[in-house]
Amino acid sequence: MKALKRWKLLAAGWPCACIAIAVLIAAQPGRTLDERISGIGFALMSLVFFAVGMSIRLRVLRERQNATVRTEATVVSQGRRSRVGRRCFFPEYAFQAEGRTYRVTSRAGYGVCHVSEGRTVALYYAPEDPRIFYVPLMQRRDLRLSNLFCSIGLLWPLLGLFMPWIQGLLPL
Repeated sequence: MKALKRWKLLAAGWPCACIAIAVLIAAQPGRTLDERISGIGFALMSLVFFAVGMSIRLRVLRERQNATVRTEATVVSQGRRSRVGRRCFFPEYAFQAEGRTYRVTSRAGYGVCHVSEGRTVALYYAPEDPRIFYVPLMQRRDLRLSNLFCSIGLLWPLLGLFMPWIQGLLPL
């Protein structure tokens, strides 16, 4: 799968690039120690955001790779669970596959549930194990979140690298 190969390339390449950017920041002449530390912090802290975004994307890619049979599913429950004083929704779906009815619960939790009970949604499942599934409607939300985290992870090191130039543009 091309997307998984691209994921592996980016997952391996970007951390190396961030370390190279951190070295460039440390070697830039004319920077004070505080500027070097903050620039290196930007470069390395971005790896946390990048790792979170890429782990979400990996889960989505694996789900798409394994779950290939499309069917219609009914939202049985929004599956509310409380986590540290917050409500999280883990939707539960029911669908027919190979003459059996399956009830599956989403592994990803959401602060706001965008599927109501009784709603019919598209669902893809793995033919060898129908408990492996994904719902494209919910996966789009996961991809947007992944894009947000990866974007922060890609832009912060550059912000740290070009901070002296940016500060020179701003009036004090």
